[in-house]
Amino acid sequence: MLKKFRFWLFFLSLLICVFNATGLDDKNLLLFLTSPHLLLLVDYSRYIRAIGNEEIQMLIWYVINVIGWFLIGWLIDGFFARLKRK
Repeated sequence: MLKKFRFWLFFLSLLICVFNATGLDDKNLLLFLTSPHLLLLVDYSRYIRAIGNEEIQMLIWYVINVIGWFLIGWLIDGFFARLKRK
């Protein structure tokens, strides 16, 4: 389990979300610069900004971040598993 990319990327994304939620990353730089999938979604953020509550907006960004890094880790694990089978 600890050798899986999906675990470590998921764990690190949780740490970044906690760091951001504590207010230490007040401009969301760490959150967005360490998450390329969030940078790609910034163009579509008008749908998230349509929600009036800022806490819910940030919760949506956190969920997208954690799920995105889990999926990226899952793809990397699948790639290495395929390499080992060959």
